Amino acid sequence: MKLIQKSGSFNGVKLPLIQAEEARLRLIKAGILLKSKKIFNNHEFVFFPISDSVSASDVLGGLEYQLVYHIFPEEFLKPSVLDLLKKEFPNEPWDNISIKFDQIGEIGLLRLDDEITSREFRTSAGSAIINAYPKITTVMNKLDVTEGIERIFPIELLAGEEKYESWHKEYGVLIKVDLRRAYFNPRLAEEHRRLALEISRGNRILDLFTGVGPFALHCAKAQNCEVIAVDINPYAIKSLKASIKRNKLKGSIIPLVGDAGEIFRTKRHFDRIIINLPNLSINYLEYTSKLIKDGGIITFYQFMEKIEQPEQFLSTIISKKLMNVCNHEILNIRVGREVSPSKIQLNVDLRISSV
Repeated sequence: MKLIQKSGSFNGVKLPLIQAEEARLRLIKAGILLKSKKIFNNHEFVFFPISDSVSASDVLGGLEYQLVYHIFPEEFLKPSVLDLLKKEFPNEPWDNISIKFDQIGEIGLLRLDDEITSREFRTSAGSAIINAYPKITTVMNKLDVTEGIERIFPIELLAGEEKYESWHKEYGVLIKVDLRRAYFNPRLAEEHRRLALEISRGNRILDLFTGVGPFALHCAKAQNCEVIAVDINPYAIKSLKASIKRNKLKGSIIPLVGDAGEIFRTKRHFDRIIINLPNLSINYLEYTSKLIKDGGIITFYQFMEKIEQPEQFLSTIISKKLMNVCNHEILNIRVGREVSPSKIQLNVDLRISSV
């Protein structure tokens, strides 16, 4: 394909929204995603600015991408948090320090290993972030993995005001978050949006392990549908109820406190079921296959160790789980986010039909 560059445009790649997160991670890992330009999204495709179009074919192999020229405005961003901290604290052993950062409303959430880094360094890092990013008023550090059936994690206040609740915004959807009491992952924003755009008018959706309800809110914001959102954590459902009041929804959400594996017994009731419990989602396939309508879709998220061909390995597990239960067609198995150096998340869509 011969490309003719227009004035003010830059090399880029165009991909379907469904593949955006995997492409972004690959481009970052390869070092060819241009941080100085804005990623563009038209709700159907995502356009990534890149520095090397020749390498793109190797980096994005297997994805449905196109090389394009596109106008990517300047981002005018401050340095990334990692670059900022490396500059502020050059004597830290950065080769051994793993760092992740998310912004949730006015709260900055770090992931700095408290066994490798000192408390003094972590508090200094928090203060540096607040000084560099005026919109952030609080910086917390996530100390450990998500714990318990209510999926909360221990956190420490590093800098700023002691504030755990905030309003987070994704694609115009306002989400009430309480970091002390309920699960929320801002890194799933593209997946929240992707799934919402696949929902049809009149669909009935079951959102299991909803947390503070980002999937439910995105779906009901985008389409006139009915979502039943279930979580065993009453604080998560309380936050979801607050978000329902703040958003202008086309559809409706019924928030319920309860055990996601026990609350529903009605067969063939839902057009779509979402299972967002990546440690254990695979164990709920047989249960949810009995709740989905014939031809309906189950979307679930599952952690996997980094191995060769993880998609094929998970496909085999799915077949064993659903053997003699129902017929299934794997529509997509996509590598989502990197959870740790040894673990990834796979995002799966299954079409279910009765035996």
